[in-house]
Amino acid sequence: MFSYIPLGDWLLLDSWRVMITVGILGGSLVSFFLLQGETGRFRAGLLVASMVLGALFGAHLAHWLLHPGLSGWDLSGILVFWKDGHSLLGALAFCALLLLAISRIVPHIFFWPTADAFSLGAPVGLFFARIGCYMKGCCWGTPIGEGHPFHGLSVKLVRNSLLTLHPVQLYSATAALAIFCILLALHRRGKTPGLLTVLFVLLYAAARFLLEFFRGDTTALLAGLTLYQGVCIFLLLAGSVLLFLRVRETRHEGSGVRDQGSGTHAPPP
Repeated sequence: MFSYIPLGDWLLLDSWRVMITVGILGGSLVSFFLLQGETGRFRAGLLVASMVLGALFGAHLAHWLLHPGLSGWDLSGILVFWKDGHSLLGALAFCALLLLAISRIVPHIFFWPTADAFSLGAPVGLFFARIGCYMKGCCWGTPIGEGHPFHGLSVKLVRNSLLTLHPVQLYSATAALAIFCILLALHRRGKTPGLLTVLFVLLYAAARFLLEFFRGDTTALLAGLTLYQGVCIFLLLAGSVLLFLRVRETRHEGSGVRDQGSGTHAPPP
């Protein structure tokens, strides 16, 4: 596709790494902007830096665990963040654990409001990352016919045959952009801590589950479903339970405040 971006006659930039960098910077700025009002700029910067490093490590670790044959069993390769091989699901899982640990150790850092800020930054990073995947030609789709409206947008050489594929990377980028718009609209309207985080998990899991049917680089393991689709089913179930609990807890807290504020005083004896 467009694996390299030429800068003059002597310098070529890896398009995937460029877009990954843009995605990290864009997502970090969104999260930093949302966090600085509650935690201050210094703490917001430390949180963003911690989550970026955690996301890179978790993404690389998950990819290494799922595809050990690509890089062998050399553990040092996990720390080489700039090399190929990242899994967003691994990044999300590791960041959730890291943020949970930080919220337990550091005073005045609360898990759900902080997670909400990163839930708005994550789809921004995913959008640019998938554009980078499209430019590089990785994470490719399944073949499509000549009559398909997206015929010619994505091609790949397979066994000396040039195939036209689903531009599933662009599908994923579009889904990430839609998720960001939905969460941004809800952020401006609602104040339920944790709601954006749970909705991000649900929306991303649903989108990833559907997009896996158009992926040509993953293999079905059980009942025609891939490993990632199995993880998405778990996320959908767990996210639905969390959504119910967060909404119920918020309603109880709100009703308690109203009852306390509108309570009548008993007449003196």
